[in-house]
Amino acid sequence: MYLSSLVSATGLLAMATAAALPRQDDPYVGYLLSTFTDADPRVFWYLSTAESPLAFTPLNGGDPVLGSTVGTQAVRDIFLTSNAERSEYFVIATDLDINADGFSWDEATRRGSRGLTIWRSENLVDWSEPTLAIIEDETAGMAWAPSVIYNSTESQYYLFWASRLYDTADTNHDGTATLDRIRYTTTTDFVAFAPPADYIALDSENTPLIDQEFLALGEEGHYVRFLKDENVLHNYQETTTGGIFGEWTRSPGYIEEGIVYEGPAAFPDINEAGKYHLLLDNYVEYVPFETTNIEGAAWTASDRTGFPTGLKHGNVVLVTQSEYDAVVERYGS
Repeated sequence: MYLSSLVSATGLLAMATAAALPRQDDPYVGYLLSTFTDADPRVFWYLSTAESPLAFTPLNGGDPVLGSTVGTQAVRDIFLTSNAERSEYFVIATDLDINADGFSWDEATRRGSRGLTIWRSENLVDWSEPTLAIIEDETAGMAWAPSVIYNSTESQYYLFWASRLYDTADTNHDGTATLDRIRYTTTTDFVAFAPPADYIALDSENTPLIDQEFLALGEEGHYVRFLKDENVLHNYQETTTGGIFGEWTRSPGYIEEGIVYEGPAAFPDINEAGKYHLLLDNYVEYVPFETTNIEGAAWTASDRTGFPTGLKHGNVVLVTQSEYDAVVERYGS
């Protein structure tokens, strides 16, 4: 199975199996980070090399590479993914404008967008016009923080996001909702979607969850996932050897408990086997961490030399030489 954005999944009752990295002929030479800003909620790209993974350089002269004209016409929580052959790419983002007149978080969670903003490309540089894909039921209050897994065995994408649900009789969502939970659907084209379903719901533990991120560890069925506990505003880590739909074991405590963080973005180091990077958004900007003992959840702060300020909740993908060159040719470096 192919690993899109460093993770893979199978059907609901089967275990996920995957190589540590996608099958492709070219070696990886760098990292492409997708992000946004609170002041300018559009898609921004940053690029770094295998030798200096955290020294991200803004592309397109620091201007956004994509902007939304659908839904709220603002996007957050940017996620870039592709299929196994890298013949199609998708940018998926939360449809939310916190700068809109009269904006309130309560309104956004009760009657916010149930869709995600999506762009498609065949070469990573020429993009379609955005579409607004409605992926949630009418009982949902919102759809936030997407992430994607491509399953090459099934030739379809698994799409995850966070939401909360209201009683079917509460059509205006005025009452009390379920706690935030991680939901998912499947799609082959980001046009038609399977009915949404819960992936992780911890109502019985009184734990609201958002901002899920997966990371493959290089052996079949071995993964880490990161989740934000909204009760304490911290992220925690779980590990499995049984695939995405297997049993998960939580690491003790939280990652960086002293400061509130969200929007985890994890990726492996290209040059150093067994080393991983983790970006956490402290509500202002990303802070980088690293580990060579990921199963022990032993994260330490990274050297921030060359790491830009102001980066927000997004994701990082590894790019080949041809992808790196195409992005630099189109958007500069």
